[in-house]
Formats: sequence, structure tokens, C-alpha cells
Amino acid sequence: MSDVSDAATVRILLADAAIADPAGKVNALGAGLTGLGINPGTGLTSGFALFIQVGVPPQFYNAECAVEIVLEDIGGALVEIPGPGPGLPPQPLRVGQAVRFDTPSFPQPANVPPRYLPARVQWVLSFATGLPLAMSQGYSWRVKIDNETKDDWVERFVVLGPVAGPVLG
Repeated sequence: MSDVSDAATVRILLADAAIADPAGKVNALGAGLTGLGINPGTGLTSGFALFIQVGVPPQFYNAECAVEIVLEDIGGALVEIPGPGPGLPPQPLRVGQAVRFDTPSFPQPANVPPRYLPARVQWVLSFATGLPLAMSQGYSWRVKIDNETKDDWVERFVVLGPVAGPVLG
């Protein structure tokens, strides 16, 4: 495990919608959801947003690492979605980026204790039209830092489906 991944704190949040403003604040609606609806006609889930934040202590200011966000099925296998065009093969749903943990900054003038706050990077991934996932199944978003992961760097959710059997009424 790298020093950065060993020291990192990861937050993951699913919401109906979310945006990050230029100051680094995240605004979320319907935050904390664990179940996505699905449109059986299209096979797509309801739209949603995924918020990821990775923080490191001050001793890692200016440190660099690789961060990857992956979608896994209930068995831990990478979820594949249709290719970006006709005839192209399915691709695993993963997002990766090299990041640098810059020293936190504030608009001047600001009197902030030096080397007090963690350095953070964050993303909001918006899936406004949903994803082609199987109903009545469980999935997990997993974060990897320098190809390492921890049990608490996972956010689980389900795609809701109809109850099997006759409808009583």
C-alpha cells in the first residue's frame, strides 16, 4: 500500500442530483440514496449522481497518486456497459485520473492555521439518463488509490425491480 493510499480518507455519496461549485462545496439533492428505480421499457436506471471525495493529511500536501472509481456487481466483478458506438464491445465502467493534493487555499485575506486542513480532491459524476443495469441486483462503487482499496471505500446500492409473484389487491 502506498503512503498516500494508507493515509487517505474517502467519502462516497449517491444522490438524485449533485453539483460541485468553484469553491469546492457540493450541493446535493436526494443525498444518501441506496435504491435506484428502473424503466423496464428502456432498461435504464433513474438518473443519479455520484460524489467522491479523497482527502489526505497535511503531510501529503502536493503528493500525487492515481485514483480509480469502478462499478462492481454483487460478486465483485467489474460491470460492463455497452460500447460507445454500434458494433463496439462492452467496456468496464471505470474512471481513472492522476491527482495532486494541493495545499488548501482560501480567498484573501484569510487567517487560516498553516498545515491544519486536509488536502482534498473531489468529483461529481452525473448519470442524468441512468445506466443499463439489471433490476433486482446489487452493485458497488469502489474507489482505488494507487491500485489499493479498503472496505470502507465502497458504496453499495440496489436497482429496484418488481416483486415476483401475484399482486394482491
